Amino acid sequence: MNSEKVSIVAKGRRRKIKALIGFAVAGSMFLAACGGSSSSTDETDAPAESTEEVVQPTGEPLKVMVLTPINSPISSYPNIAKAAEIYQQWVNDRGGIAGRPLEVTICDDKADPNESAACGRKAVANKDIAIVGSFTLDVSSLMPILEANSIPWFGACCPVSATEFSSPMSFVMGSVFSLFMTGGKKMIEDGCEKPAVIVGDLASADYYIGQAKLGFKSMGFDEKKAVYIKVPLGASDLTAQAAQATKGTDCIFGPIGDIQWLAFLPAFNSVGGTQRLYGAQGNLNGKVAEAFPKETENGIVINSYPNLVSPAWDDYRKALVQYKAPDLDWNSLAGLGTWAAFHAFNKIVTGMTGEINSKTFAAAAAATSNLKMDGMTIDLDFTTPWAAMDSAVPRIVNRTVYYDIIRDGKLTPEDNNTAHDMTSVYGK
Repeated sequence: MNSEKVSIVAKGRRRKIKALIGFAVAGSMFLAACGGSSSSTDETDAPAESTEEVVQPTGEPLKVMVLTPINSPISSYPNIAKAAEIYQQWVNDRGGIAGRPLEVTICDDKADPNESAACGRKAVANKDIAIVGSFTLDVSSLMPILEANSIPWFGACCPVSATEFSSPMSFVMGSVFSLFMTGGKKMIEDGCEKPAVIVGDLASADYYIGQAKLGFKSMGFDEKKAVYIKVPLGASDLTAQAAQATKGTDCIFGPIGDIQWLAFLPAFNSVGGTQRLYGAQGNLNGKVAEAFPKETENGIVINSYPNLVSPAWDDYRKALVQYKAPDLDWNSLAGLGTWAAFHAFNKIVTGMTGEINSKTFAAAAAATSNLKMDGMTIDLDFTTPWAAMDSAVPRIVNRTVYYDIIRDGKLTPEDNNTAHDMTSVYGK
């Protein structure tokens, strides 16, 4: 699916913080966080056929790009591409956006920064309005192209490059920035007294641990009482790490990918682990819970987007059935985040007057102070930079998380998809 057009109608301190954030580019969480793997979609129980009257859009198409790794041994997110295709079908069968057809181009960057830059140049040549609902591991080569041509990187679920946190062309919608800190905070809120934190043994490890410590600190918990373990990626036997994580602890938070969870849990079982488990959306996911229902029972998943069962996703669930979505993880950062990004794009474009192009859309998005997201996220304000952390991350406008609890191998909202705002933890 490489570039295939979908044809269905304080400086020193600030530098240090940015460097820490930049470590997340190679972070193990985001190698699986977006939920590209197959997973049960039994939540999508809408009627198989739509009875709505099809209204054909007219006029010049609204061209956008969706960029994501697909054909890559490092990471692959086919559900980002398919969610975009399905949204295109869904909206064009309902009159398009502002009466005009949506035209999506999928660009597979293969998790290669050079390919990402090539996708950016194609977006320029194609006169795309924005790159919507996308994710890749490193946008450092792409973003200068977008900035030079006023093409927004719009609606990202999962920013992992420093430039995504700061560029005026970056319009982040997801709240993954807060997930790692929330893991530490949530464990203490739930009564854990001897928590453990397991992270992938990469450059990002100390960043993740530091965020968990921030969560501990916010609850007045002494971070020295916690255990911190680095898990070697690619290892099939994690018995030693599981033994360390379960020795004298009562809870375990793992900002690790689902592949690492699937390797850790057999070892966890073999050493007699009974600790309550905590993880992040798209990682401690439905596939993991289904495979290890006993081990994950009562586990907590920290979400950037509310669970798929939320009424906010009614159209999304119906569309997945109507357009015969493949068996991918749709209750994920990738699927939910892409649909939410297009929902937001639709709202902003619908409110615009005059010519619609990348520059006018960028201006309209930047002037949006109360983007109504109808429950997919909190309502968003793109006009006010976030001043926390020495203003190093001004584009992080969403710090709200949701919780799932695992029961009998299934993820369900812990508290009816209540939104929990973590802004105060950062001091501003």
